[in-house]
Amino acid sequence: MRILQSKRPMLRASVAMSLALSVPAFAQETTETFTPLGRIVLGAGAEKVAIDAPQSISVLEEEDIAEVQPGTIGDVLERSPGVSTVGSESRFGESFNIRGIGGGTSADEPRIVTVIDGVRKYYESYRQGSLFTDPEFFKRVEILRGPGSSTLYGAGALAGVISLETKDASDFLEPGDPFGVDQKLEYRSNGDGVETATFLAFAPDQRFDGLIGFIYDDSDFLESGDGDEIPGTRITEYNTLIKGTFSFGEAMEHEIEAAFIRYQGEADDQLLDVIDLGTSFGQVDREVIDTTAYVRYNFAPVDRDLIDLTVQLSYGKSENNITDFRVPSPPPGFTEDSVRALFDADYAYEGTGLRVENTSQILGNRFANYLTVGTDISTQDRISTRATAANAEFQPEGVTDIFGLFAQNEFIWDERFTVLTGTRIDFQETTPGDLVATDEKVEDEGISATLALHYQINDQFALFGSTSYTERLPVVDELYDARPVSLGPGVTGADQISAGSLENEESRNVELGFSYSQDAVFQTNDQIALKTVIFRNNLENLIARNDEGVAGDPVFINIDKANIQGLELEAAYESDRLFGSLAYTFLEGENESDPDGINPELENRIPANTIVLSLGTRIPAADLELGWTGTHYESKSREVSFAGAVQEVDTPSNLIHDVYAAWAPDEGQFADITVRLGVSNVADEDYRTHLQDPAVRRAGRSINLSVSRTF
Repeated sequence: MRILQSKRPMLRASVAMSLALSVPAFAQETTETFTPLGRIVLGAGAEKVAIDAPQSISVLEEEDIAEVQPGTIGDVLERSPGVSTVGSESRFGESFNIRGIGGGTSADEPRIVTVIDGVRKYYESYRQGSLFTDPEFFKRVEILRGPGSSTLYGAGALAGVISLETKDASDFLEPGDPFGVDQKLEYRSNGDGVETATFLAFAPDQRFDGLIGFIYDDSDFLESGDGDEIPGTRITEYNTLIKGTFSFGEAMEHEIEAAFIRYQGEADDQLLDVIDLGTSFGQVDREVIDTTAYVRYNFAPVDRDLIDLTVQLSYGKSENNITDFRVPSPPPGFTEDSVRALFDADYAYEGTGLRVENTSQILGNRFANYLTVGTDISTQDRISTRATAANAEFQPEGVTDIFGLFAQNEFIWDERFTVLTGTRIDFQETTPGDLVATDEKVEDEGISATLALHYQINDQFALFGSTSYTERLPVVDELYDARPVSLGPGVTGADQISAGSLENEESRNVELGFSYSQDAVFQTNDQIALKTVIFRNNLENLIARNDEGVAGDPVFINIDKANIQGLELEAAYESDRLFGSLAYTFLEGENESDPDGINPELENRIPANTIVLSLGTRIPAADLELGWTGTHYESKSREVSFAGAVQEVDTPSNLIHDVYAAWAPDEGQFADITVRLGVSNVADEDYRTHLQDPAVRRAGRSINLSVSRTF
């Protein structure tokens, strides 16, 4: 096992025990060594290892996050197949793309569901990112690719789900310890960045544990491989995590968990456009505050298989506060006042939610059945506080209320054949804000359904496949956004608000795949695993901004038909001394309704094919681990329509190298210390990824050193 896991007992030990006890995890033999594909999946129904899930899923744990020494959570996610980051290196400018869906000048969050500890996060703002948090908070990330996840997470997960789980007190305490402290210091040469992370964990008895964490991060401007400053990357962050769990009852069958998570980032003299780093929209001083809080109750009596009840009440708010707005060079046709009227505003999303679900299990001689039923109730308020009431339809205010019902059943026969079925319906009502030109409410419902099969042929091979259908309902921006009546000299006319004219987006997705795993390949204690899937996602009524429309046309329209298809492959090898992994992504998409046209919602959002290869070795005698990762992006071209002209953007191929060394003694006077030295972008390449604007550059070489100690 990796030497750096010795201080995190929840990792290998808990997964190995789950493999031995969990009924669905039939394909894997419990060994001391297994690959990341042998990790338990928690967010897709009954617990199972990733390689046995009838879906394309990646599970990232604390060791993966630490290995990358990330500045943002996207630095970790983009090593998984099918996942790309979009936007700039600014921590306020990062959003995600899964299987060719996501990204653009706005976050495009409606098609990707992101949750933190079960709390759905949402932020959609023009030319800004979508998720604001610190990777140091998290011990686990699950990436569920494809719309099949809509059953449990909500209609509209056309691309998939990103589920993040924060650390617990148990991650810092050895069994029987009542109190522990974990202190980490990190320095990054690129940007002269410093970070300190302090966690206080306590468990006075078996009923209660708590965790308090504080993270401070300060960075100057990052530099590209050419040595140029990257706008928007100078930032100061203050992050807080407070979390506690209380168990009670004769067999501790009742559990109450509560958490408060707060991110605060401050940046002065930052471009308003932190996605494409366009200078025409001016500069701002910006503060971003993201709050996540929840109270969760679980009742799981050991003698009642039909009851495993969870009730969670949640609150979330993401706010973007602008304290100063400067427009030195307005774009053609605009004045400083017209730009200010559009963009000088504080934006926020504030929401509350209630989720109730119960899982029942029935176990027989040759079968196991798990039925999960539940309901989601949520209210989301889109707030837009403007310096002037002019052009209030641009990024408008509005409230969205959702009531959802869902059921998912998983039947396992003879430890080999799994049938998963699920269905969901969401009822949604959206009400415009007071300053929107219409008071028309929009009521609609969205349906999701999935069928997945998994067959274990023998101890090594398995086949799986799925078909799913989901609908995505239009959000506030798509329903009530309108270009202003007047932007500047020579620009007049108002566009029609799209409320009442938009159809629900529809996705019909089909996947086929196989998996292979083998123990004792080259020695008695090693394992190799592989999982690959091909898919086709047929999309109808895709909602897109009507960039080619004229004054009076709707701002958003439906595109009749489009499709995205591709292949994803994950492979891994694990032994006492050697380990490695491979992730490959191939994607292509087509706008069937207008093959020769320009569709920024599709062709322009298909990332380049990517290969991520990681290799590493352990030297037990020296308590040392060494690793290398190479990321290869294929060359790709896309056409962009801007101001009526079509421009072709070419992205050359790139190979980026990252290396690290980690020292974590298991015993002796340094047993509680972990030292990491990493070098990202070793060759100091000047590059960007295909989905990034030509003006955007990725960070150049950085030497990162961190030291952590557990007391």
